[in-house]
Amino acid sequence: MLASTSTARIGVTRPARGAHAARRQAASLSRAKASLPRRFGGAHALLRSGTTRHHALGARVVAASGDGEDSDAPEKPARRVRRLPRRSPPRAREASEASASAAAADEDDDADDDDDAPVVFDVRELYGDDFDPDDDEDYVDEEDEDAVDEEDEEDTSELRVVKDLGTSLLKGDPEGHKSGYVAIVGRPNAGKSTLMNALVGTKLSVVTHKPQTTRHRILGIVSEDEYQMVLLDTPGVMREEFNKLDEMMLTSVRNAMANADVMLCIVDASRDPVGNFQGLLPDDLNHRAPLGVILNKCDLLELDEIKHLKRAFERYPNVEKVFPVSALANVGAEAPKRWCVERLPPGPTLYPKETISEHPERFFIAEIIREKVFLQYQQEIPYSAQVWVQSHKERDGVKKDLILAKVFVERKSQMGILIGAGGKALKRLSTAARLDIEKFLGRPVYLDLGVKVREGWRSDEAALEDLGLDDPNRLEQPNLGPAPDVVG
Repeated sequence: MLASTSTARIGVTRPARGAHAARRQAASLSRAKASLPRRFGGAHALLRSGTTRHHALGARVVAASGDGEDSDAPEKPARRVRRLPRRSPPRAREASEASASAAAADEDDDADDDDDAPVVFDVRELYGDDFDPDDDEDYVDEEDEDAVDEEDEEDTSELRVVKDLGTSLLKGDPEGHKSGYVAIVGRPNAGKSTLMNALVGTKLSVVTHKPQTTRHRILGIVSEDEYQMVLLDTPGVMREEFNKLDEMMLTSVRNAMANADVMLCIVDASRDPVGNFQGLLPDDLNHRAPLGVILNKCDLLELDEIKHLKRAFERYPNVEKVFPVSALANVGAEAPKRWCVERLPPGPTLYPKETISEHPERFFIAEIIREKVFLQYQQEIPYSAQVWVQSHKERDGVKKDLILAKVFVERKSQMGILIGAGGKALKRLSTAARLDIEKFLGRPVYLDLGVKVREGWRSDEAALEDLGLDDPNRLEQPNLGPAPDVVG
């Protein structure tokens, strides 16, 4: 029966999986028993015929011819294992079905060839014959839609509307409300800061008898129910620039004039007012903004002189109105205020009505300290000093507010002048500044004032930015660079 047992290949079937595999295994056993001689039975017959015990265990012996030439039988190919179809596991069948006939097993083997094809799942088995798989829109049953509509109706019926309390979070502007920016420009020490303080009704800009006290564009706000006027106090326009600080101040003046809706040019009537007015405004200025001229310090002139200057300025083109004013005595300041309000364009409220400035408290504290430097020291010290407030901590009740501030100078010799012998000058400066700061804040403070050196900061653009001269609202600590500071 076997051509060569030495070259026989034994293929062991895989363990039975499922009922289908059980039928195939039972069919193999039945064919193996039929091929045995009748006079021998069981495992003893298998041994005498030269086979192995694998037949008794349900294995198949596939004979293959060896390298010898005494066998002409063709080689039988090894049977491949087919993939079982994807189907739900059937119920457990009885043992009698496991011993089916060999013919039924062969039919099942032929059917397995068709199972190797890919299985296609038809979604119509779940959704019915009317389902269109190409339709991407969501299918919603009409009954479900009716149920959703009924639920929405039930939900809306349960909503309760809160009664009108008769109040509003924001109060709207009345009809015809006006708002805009008014730029105050002039030569150094012409009285711009004094005029703005008089128009606002409180001290926002520092005022001294020395020129170039103002270094920033300071914003002051005058608000009423019918209008809001934003005043821009600018540094004095110099005829010549000496350093980066002068260039930065002049840039802020030009920006204020370019963005202004109304302009006020202020001149010192007691010191060559016509000469100081010439060249004050740039040639490329936008002349669409109404221009008014203020003759300040008229209390130092006679009445005839005031009338003569008024007629002289009225002959200038683009000058709509001339106002004789004494800002220090607060005489005549209401006339330019009314004129500016009349020239404001219609617009909404730009800032909250109760606000008088956009700058933080630290900025005004630094300006108060710098004002005292201008008043106490002479020559170059006021112009070489810049104040930076490091921190301002508000405390409750008994304890005073803690303010840490530093005065930056350009040279080490200037630091010695600021501190004075035994620190007396610095102590006097700190006391004078503390009194005005307490008046401004309305509460007691403890001022810790020190001195530092920043070499040539007026000519260093990076130093100007670090000290907040480009942005008066800056609160970050200045970058002092890698070199150590000299501290007094």
